[in-house]
Amino acid sequence: MDTVRLGIVGLGNMGKAHLANIRAGKVEGLRVTCLCESVGTLPKLLEGESAYTDVNAMIHSGKIDAILICTPHYSHTSIGIEALKTGLHVLVEKPISVHKADCER
Repeated sequence: MDTVRLGIVGLGNMGKAHLANIRAGKVEGLRVTCLCESVGTLPKLLEGESAYTDVNAMIHSGKIDAILICTPHYSHTSIGIEALKTGLHVLVEKPISVHKADCER
């Protein structure tokens, strides 16, 4: 795999910062192909990017190899586990979860 197709969920401050860095080419071999935001508004999409309001639809779209979870911390566990079940690589903004038991899951 020469290029990893990334989906970002949560386009608040951190999600937008990561998006800007990736779009600026600061991470070699990484391309944003999907953006998901269920609460706010999405930034303008570039060619080759798809928009979602349902993270599960993005996870199961077949358009991403990895997901970057930038949502409020209480949703990190459920999104991360669903993504891992489908074979995606998972990056999570801190904290990985709220409770130790959720982290261990």
